[in-house]
Amino acid sequence: MNQKNITFETHLLDDIPSLMALRVGLKTGVLQVLHKGPMSRESLGAQTSLPCSGLDNLLGLFRQCGIAVLEGKCWQLTPMMQDLMSVDPAALRRRADFVALAACDVLMHGDSLMSDPQAFQRAAATFRFFRYDRALGTGAAHLEDTAPWANYVSDLTAREVPDLVPLIPLEGMGHLLEVGGNTGIFARGLLERHRGLRATVLDLPAVCHLGAGVLPETFNTRLTFLAGDAREIEWPDGDAVLFKSVLHDWTDEAAQKMINKAAQHVPVGGRVIICERGPIVEEPTMCGATASANLVFSQYYRSPSFYEAAINAAGLKLLPRQSVSLDMAFHVVAGERI
Repeated sequence: MNQKNITFETHLLDDIPSLMALRVGLKTGVLQVLHKGPMSRESLGAQTSLPCSGLDNLLGLFRQCGIAVLEGKCWQLTPMMQDLMSVDPAALRRRADFVALAACDVLMHGDSLMSDPQAFQRAAATFRFFRYDRALGTGAAHLEDTAPWANYVSDLTAREVPDLVPLIPLEGMGHLLEVGGNTGIFARGLLERHRGLRATVLDLPAVCHLGAGVLPETFNTRLTFLAGDAREIEWPDGDAVLFKSVLHDWTDEAAQKMINKAAQHVPVGGRVIICERGPIVEEPTMCGATASANLVFSQYYRSPSFYEAAINAAGLKLLPRQSVSLDMAFHVVAGERI
């Protein structure tokens, strides 16, 4: 997806009426129908389940939001919306749905988010979306419950790859263990950059099953999946261990234990690498509905100085920090075994 697509998508997701119109258009199929070509209101009504009044209101919102225009007697998508629908409508719907879910949570339960994160976690629908417990099996029901959030995370990761992969210090490394690597999207980006690298993704069984099912043949000999709970399963040794957007899920104590464990599985000259968003308090701006997707996790994002201290505590030599600003600031903190 190019930057123009990203900017337009963010414009739609940030505004509540636009977000609603986008979700309704995708859910009812109106946008998919218009993506095929211009169509009259009457033809649209015949091909969708919306009543006349609802369709008129939706088309009115489309026009106001820059999604579609009326040319003569036919409605058609704007060039920007046409391009956006050409990329990946399913991924667009996943992002729109998650932003809407998160926005409802931070608006309805923002007080507990700031005062009692555990109470917020119990009340927020966001945390029921991430059904990690259902990812422990690989039956049809487990995969059905896991696929929505695993695919959503994969969508986000794919967008982050161009900016984050160059910051991961893997020069000279032969084998990477990525803990919590989801369906392998980030590992694949690293393998494309480092042609001599092999990678193992450690994640829950259902996630690994989904990742292996969409793994391109070009990575068959270089990327493998190791299914299990990272806190319990035996880790393979490697030249580097990567935690990308995963340690914020754990307490300070648990994160330190994971970093210590990683340090024990790399040789002298090997590296432990952490890539995480920084704290909300250090962000210059947090605005629009899309910010909700990060605000729901705001109590769990840490300063990179926490991870630097944890790297030192694990007995590793700290490497220079790398940072980049995407939807939020990302920091890459790494340590080398000496």
